Amino acid sequence: MVIFLSGCLDSSSILFTGESKNWSASYAVTNLNGEIQNYTLTLSYKGDNSSEVGKVKYKFSKSSGGGSGETELSGHKEIIHKSVSNGAVPQKDEIINATVEWKGIKEEIQLSTNGTR
Repeated sequence: MVIFLSGCLDSSSILFTGESKNWSASYAVTNLNGEIQNYTLTLSYKGDNSSEVGKVKYKFSKSSGGGSGETELSGHKEIIHKSVSNGAVPQKDEIINATVEWKGIKEEIQLSTNGTR
């Protein structure tokens, strides 16, 4: 999914990316020139056996808000959190902070427009 998104982004989009030991993340903001923007956070498990991960809690924050969720990974390797808004858009030099928790493990991810942090 990340490859697809990065290939489709243009001047009306911003893509933030980052990684931790067990997760890679992307946060895409699209339709920047429209009245309503689309936001997609994608968390991808990097391990081999995603069916053993179980329940995952995640949250993310940016200057104009954030979000959170909880889901079972259940054999899938990705968690996708989508939203729409007509509010403030994150700036290209902003850092988006994400936290992923599962089975007593907690990892922090910093997403930026210039790659892994």
